[in-house]
Amino acid sequence: MENILNWYNIKCEEANFNRLGVMAFVLLIQTCIIIPATLLAISTGGGSLLEVTTIAILSFSVLASLLGDLPSTKVIPLFIISTVVHLLVILINVI
Repeated sequence: MENILNWYNIKCEEANFNRLGVMAFVLLIQTCIIIPATLLAISTGGGSLLEVTTIAILSFSVLASLLGDLPSTKVIPLFIISTVVHLLVILINVI
């Protein structure tokens, strides 16, 4: 477990050095791929207000963390959590 955490810390330090690239990648994936797909799934599947509120909060939290210049150790897990929740909402509305 210590090796995994050490590897994660090294990768986050590298990501902090390339902060602009990480920010561009996260914004590209989040705003051009994940959010439109989630909104399409919600609109066609008849999603609830809870789902819309959840994805809105997660999307704005990722955006605020990027603009607030948080370190990559906080931004990357938040982006992963947001992506997983968006994918779960898509699966719930498609199935």
